[in-house]
Amino acid sequence: MFDWLKTLSASSRSKPGSAARPNSDDPASQIAELKSRGDQYFRDGELARAEEYYRQALAANPEFAEAWNSLGNALCLQGRHAEATACYQKAIALKPDYAGAHNNLGNLFHSQGRLADAIACYEKTLALKPEFAAEVHSNLGGALQQRGNLADAVDCYRKAIELKPEDAGAHSNVGAVLRDQGKAAAAVESFRVALALEPKDAEVHSNLLLIMQYSDNIPPSDVFAEHLRFARQFEAPLKSLWLQHANVADPKRRLKVGYVSPDFRSHSVAYFIEPVLENHDKSQVEVFCYYNYAGADEFTERIKRAADHWVSCVGWSDQRLAERIRADGIDILVDLAGHTAHNRMLTFARKPAPVQVTYLGYPNTTGLTAIDYRLTDGHADPADMTRQFHVEALWRLPETSWCYRPQDNSPDVFDHPPMQDNGYVTFGCLNNFAKVTDRVIAAWARLLEKVPSSRLLLKIKGIENIRYRAEVEMRFAALGMPVARLVLLGQRNEHPYVLYNRMDLALDPFPYNGCTTSFDALWMGVPFVTRAGRTSVSRVGESILANAGLPELIADSEQTYVELAAALAANPARLKALRAGLRDRLKQCPLMNARRMSLSLEQAYREMWQTWCAR
Repeated sequence: MFDWLKTLSASSRSKPGSAARPNSDDPASQIAELKSRGDQYFRDGELARAEEYYRQALAANPEFAEAWNSLGNALCLQGRHAEATACYQKAIALKPDYAGAHNNLGNLFHSQGRLADAIACYEKTLALKPEFAAEVHSNLGGALQQRGNLADAVDCYRKAIELKPEDAGAHSNVGAVLRDQGKAAAAVESFRVALALEPKDAEVHSNLLLIMQYSDNIPPSDVFAEHLRFARQFEAPLKSLWLQHANVADPKRRLKVGYVSPDFRSHSVAYFIEPVLENHDKSQVEVFCYYNYAGADEFTERIKRAADHWVSCVGWSDQRLAERIRADGIDILVDLAGHTAHNRMLTFARKPAPVQVTYLGYPNTTGLTAIDYRLTDGHADPADMTRQFHVEALWRLPETSWCYRPQDNSPDVFDHPPMQDNGYVTFGCLNNFAKVTDRVIAAWARLLEKVPSSRLLLKIKGIENIRYRAEVEMRFAALGMPVARLVLLGQRNEHPYVLYNRMDLALDPFPYNGCTTSFDALWMGVPFVTRAGRTSVSRVGESILANAGLPELIADSEQTYVELAAALAANPARLKALRAGLRDRLKQCPLMNARRMSLSLEQAYREMWQTWCAR
């Protein structure tokens, strides 16, 4: 998994306090001391101070290549990518064989999506410094994975493991690719190996927790037990350090609400949280956003404007972030990531705010007793169905926990189902292929058998790779799916909604339902069928359809799921009527009422706060 902080190559590996005392008569020693102090601030996450010392060192010696490299590290973690690029290039110009700077420049290009440039940098690093091979093969695999070349990415990660079998990160990376390929069971095993090698790596443990929920053969009780194990490992040692909160216990005062997320950018979480933030009643809540990602885009800028306070915390230690949250006097601290990438679970484990809530980004318990509530609704988490798998109290919002805003420049909805032009029905699923389990494929195979001549359209990252495509087709064929009726598409340079105009009916995967893609389908006039289970992740589809007034599209078994989809496919008039009214239906229902959603959240925060004050 690509991570700035873990992949940057430093020019110094000195430990805190190891810097030599400068010799006042030796300019070189003084310059080295300036850089060493910068390195110390960098390790502590104080990037602005680190930058200050690196610039002082460079003012004294502009040809200090290592200081240019370190300055680039500090700048890129502050999101100042153009400046960081110039620093790395300067370091390379001064020292062409500087492998660390080539690697860092590759990481920067990687984070910006300049994958061809990143791959060239990694290959240059390998040529210059073979002893970097294990780390750089992992970085190269990350770039190939992001490019969609999953088969070659796995090869790179396995090469890294061959060179360094104890490299937990490489095992974790293999798990990430296997997850993207829909191989949940194999991914779980890779993450377990990584965790055995690095039992104190919270990121790897979070990866394991997430992928376990994609599997169709791991009982919910086992998933819950693994969340509790995470808490024992990472939260329990911190509990004795929890401090009393000095927040004024006035149940009626304006609340300070902090949102913590790495996804205030072009990301599904941003699509749902942006309208909420824009509609908060600022007389009732003062909004703080703590952003834990180095990149920024137009979503970032809009969310920044919607917040009263914006804190970029990427690169900060969990302790430093917790101290900042406490200093800001946050009353309600809201996690928007759970155990997804770049989360700050270990900040929440320090209990920096009196009331802590998890919401939106992760449809399950966090396992942490430091988090008091999980925001949900009565469809996703009905009373007495999922409570036993949560540490947090379930706070059910009155209608829905979702607030959808479609992307800009949406194509128009076709005025008739594509089957009228094609002469056959096209089912489709644009969800992350990681969610497509063998049981889902088997159900889809039965559906296509029931609907003669029908097609199944899927978008699968990396399917352009011939080796991977053959592997996917073999998997489908083994589960009874006629390969000739598959339409397999890769990443495309077009509006993401365009493909919905090729579908007659969308199919929700299970047990891990779709979310953003399900809303997108409805917005584009494509109804979807869901199979509701008995866990939060398997009831997202029900939550969406029930609020959209379409309960008839919710199945309670795999057989009913197949029958519902087949019956709709056999009724073109019904499909046409649904398509014609879906966009307006979505606009009018609670799922797109941003003001009402914000009021529901504010009322929930107020009641949570009153409960804390009463204690």
